[in-house]
Amino acid sequence: MRKQAHYSIDHPVTIALTGMVTALRTGRDLLASLAERAEAAGVRPYSDYFDDAARLAGLPYCRALDLYVDRATKRRADRLGYHQAHLALCSA
Repeated sequence: MRKQAHYSIDHPVTIALTGMVTALRTGRDLLASLAERAEAAGVRPYSDYFDDAARLAGLPYCRALDLYVDRATKRRADRLGYHQAHLALCSA
């Protein structure tokens, strides 16, 4: 993504930042906060557009696991492939 002078309310950067701030202020789960902010901005939670915001917030979608996970877990799952991706959840 290119840096912009102004981001609209439905831009992934805006959703990611407001979701992270909401999670920090309230102590809520980051993914739930992102989904709430996305919905408020008119973006369907868990859509491809939402995936961009989640990735920016540090929770990329891992297709092999069908989950939003931290970056390290996603890298492990991607390396292991679809048949063994579940092992990424139990390795450190």
